[in-house]
Amino acid sequence: MPSEPNDQLAPPVVRRIDPLAVAVGALVATDLVGGLIAVATGLNTWGEAWGSEALLAAPIPMIVAQVLLATLALRLRGRGAAVAAGVLALACLVSVVSGFFDGGLGNGELTAGTRLFQIFLLAITAVVGVRAAILAVGRWS
Repeated sequence: MPSEPNDQLAPPVVRRIDPLAVAVGALVATDLVGGLIAVATGLNTWGEAWGSEALLAAPIPMIVAQVLLATLALRLRGRGAAVAAGVLALACLVSVVSGFFDGGLGNGELTAGTRLFQIFLLAITAVVGVRAAILAVGRWS
């Protein structure tokens, strides 16, 4: 017996991953890889690679804060989401600015490759900040 149109299965629902979630995931991966590169090249010890002396990664407290703020920004609604996203955008701005003024880019121990990686880390951080700012503006109303 031929099937009726109503008997057919509905197409699967495809969920879109928010660009902020993708950007934060890329940032965390970049921080992980950066710390490993810093240890492998002798720029940092294991204790420094994700601490206040880190040259190729954000300190662990900053990484945790970025993930937590992004999670809140994506899960909350309205102004709560806007505030979390705004704080994340501000934290990213501070990270990028400090990357240029804390002596990291000018560190004499950096090779051309590690300096390029540090610039990449700052660029990913800036992308997260911009995505967070866009979300903050969109959720404020």
